[in-house]
Amino acid sequence: MKHIYIILIIILTITGCGLTDVLDNEPPNNLVPENVVNDVSGAENLLNGAYATLNEQGYYLHTEYTPGLLSGSMEIRTTIGDAQLEQNAVETDNSVTLPTLWGVFYEMINAANNVIDLVPELDDNLFLNGRKEEIIGEAHFLRAMAHFDALRYFGQFYDLNSALGVITRTEPSDFVTRNLGRSSVRDVYELIIEDLDVAINQSPDLTVPYYSSKTSAKALKARVRLYMGEYAEAAVLADEVIEEGLVSLSSTFADVFDDGITSDEMIFMRYRDDVNFNSALLNRKRFQYGFRWYQAGEWLVDLMGTDPRAGETYSLSNLSIQKVYNIDTYNPTYYIRLAEMYLIKSEGLARSGASLEEAKAPLEEIRSRAFGSPQISAATTIPELLDEIYTEIVLELSFEHGAEWFAGIRFDKIIDNKPTVTSIDQYILPIPQSEIDANGALSIGDQNPGYTQ
Repeated sequence: MKHIYIILIIILTITGCGLTDVLDNEPPNNLVPENVVNDVSGAENLLNGAYATLNEQGYYLHTEYTPGLLSGSMEIRTTIGDAQLEQNAVETDNSVTLPTLWGVFYEMINAANNVIDLVPELDDNLFLNGRKEEIIGEAHFLRAMAHFDALRYFGQFYDLNSALGVITRTEPSDFVTRNLGRSSVRDVYELIIEDLDVAINQSPDLTVPYYSSKTSAKALKARVRLYMGEYAEAAVLADEVIEEGLVSLSSTFADVFDDGITSDEMIFMRYRDDVNFNSALLNRKRFQYGFRWYQAGEWLVDLMGTDPRAGETYSLSNLSIQKVYNIDTYNPTYYIRLAEMYLIKSEGLARSGASLEEAKAPLEEIRSRAFGSPQISAATTIPELLDEIYTEIVLELSFEHGAEWFAGIRFDKIIDNKPTVTSIDQYILPIPQSEIDANGALSIGDQNPGYTQ
């Protein structure tokens, strides 16, 4: 087992997030990446540092409750919580969440860039069985994932022709390279696809879900193509993940989460175990979910109704969040699992001219697993089927890496579900004012529409 967490503090010293004055200062000579990476062990440690970013609350927690509050699938139960997110009224310089969310994405990008920049310089003969190329492939996956998440939250990801993408970083960030402007949405997507193609070609085969693999790269590429509106390609990629057989649907919906890292259908998730479970840094979920700062939202409960997945998603008695707060499996975070590929395939087919029956089939398989008996879609038209697919995404994937929020945008349901969303400008968050202040290539004019200082 690789010791991802042991090196967390060291690597966080090495990497920067592009938000603070950290980038203005070189770390001590014994901790600069060039001195850390001089052999295989150093290369593995540097890669593990990129994975360690997934164990910062910005990634493992904020990417659950931020879209939950924005969409209304979660709501604040106490006086503690990010009310700006719940009200869809986020302030650029007075937000609890913004700097952390933006910062963790660029921290992962920077950590991945260190790997991509330094590992190729090592002698190939130091590595066995193609491990050097695998390390580089895994880093490209992590960089793609972080750029995609940054784009989804802070760029106009829904418009390929928009100039308002996010900052793309392809080299380690420091006081020299920090000042970069925003890339267009199309350019951000192109970099993400390029990185995922490298990851598909060079990453190892899937063996465990807490390291990236060829399968996770292909699955993420299917998701990205769907967001880009390239529906036929998304369906093809999702089908390839399904058919390669390295993961399979768990027997029941409950088994998906009860089995933790041994789940049959997990493709990429956060690793937790009994050693690090009670760490204050790694177990912040005990506040938001354990102490019920947040609970299931009203519209989600209404939509769930008597669906058998409701009781696994939240408590039927007090609405506490359960799916992503499972103490028996150390409260993991789910980034990609196979059920999503079935729903991407169904949506991709429905939106790209496939027959109604062909597009129904993947949806029916997920629904049948949930009910434990064959379920047949009642849709008689493609628009009716798309409504069913949206509902199924919410029922199956709520609280999982923003699935319900971004589906609500894609299916034009958010404004119906959340009365506080009155403008398309609220589909994305403002760039933190701290980033605009620290980045010499940005000005207030680069802020997202609808947001002021």
